[in-house]
Amino acid sequence: MRPLCWILPLVALVLAAQESSPFAPEATNLWAPAWELTLRGDQLSAPGAPDEAFHRMDAQLRLRWTWESGPLRVEAGTRSAVGSDGNRFNAARWDQQPSNGTQADVARGIASWVSERAFGSLSLGLQGSGLLAPQALWDPDLRFLGVGGRFGLRGAGGMLEEAGIRVAAGRVRDLLGGRVDLAAGQLVLRVDTGPWSWTAHAGRWDLAWDPGGERLRQLPGHDPTARQRLVVDAAGASGTWHAILPVEAGWSGARNRETGETSEEVQVAVGSRERVFWPQLALTWQRLSSTGTLYPVNGDEWWYYRRARGPRADLSLPLPHHWIATLVVLRQRTDGAEETVTRTMLVVQKRF
Repeated sequence: MRPLCWILPLVALVLAAQESSPFAPEATNLWAPAWELTLRGDQLSAPGAPDEAFHRMDAQLRLRWTWESGPLRVEAGTRSAVGSDGNRFNAARWDQQPSNGTQADVARGIASWVSERAFGSLSLGLQGSGLLAPQALWDPDLRFLGVGGRFGLRGAGGMLEEAGIRVAAGRVRDLLGGRVDLAAGQLVLRVDTGPWSWTAHAGRWDLAWDPGGERLRQLPGHDPTARQRLVVDAAGASGTWHAILPVEAGWSGARNRETGETSEEVQVAVGSRERVFWPQLALTWQRLSSTGTLYPVNGDEWWYYRRARGPRADLSLPLPHHWIATLVVLRQRTDGAEETVTRTMLVVQKRF
């Protein structure tokens, strides 16, 4: 992929706001740099399939440059990684990103407009989805080359943060290739009442790909030589109590429009990932059916990506200067099997 060939003609309108609010950002310096470093230790125990067990170490560095002038914004960035197991195990271990090497991480043009009660945006280039989705549906590390947008209303008093639509469409940069194409849109409602904040979303995800091995396998009952298409309706809701010790609970689910199969994820979190030295404990339960989720593009921090279920615990400790340390322990089993796998990860990250 050669992002420099199309960075210059990028034309966009994006709300250049962070996920927390659709308000316009403060002006930044021309080509302001930023960096994010992630160090991880990963170990998998698989008693039922000892050949799947492994342990590895890896590091990832993301660099980001931003140029902004009025409503226009350009973002460019790279991702560099080095891992102890090499790229030869990426497919076998269902990774969504290569373990070693450097690649473009973001290269998009953004422009936006925002008024007292409305906002609109459009983004063109290499980017993340920008849609609200759990790892059961979409891996946040994946990028696609295409267009994304956010359009909606907001309240002048700040209680209504967002009532609008988000869209994303383009070619997904997948580790396994296979011409993976995404088209998705969702309605989003975000309300902040002070002590409580609420988020709800509902939408449709359409994914098409050329069949291959691993995550790009053909759908059950479909022609193995034809292009595959998976369409799911997805929805979710969450609420946060902003007390001295914050509490958050959320649910998300997806349903295959053809087969009726469903997948879902439930999470409860106590504590904060933003307040220094205040830990957060998050408990998540995930259930993945055969076709009730977008398994070619769902998250790789779990182990099985379809026909599986199990719990996960994340214990996070925010540190000064945007560092955070997280211990993750999850247990999963495939449907119809008694054996479970246990995956343990220790992640230390300096965030943007």
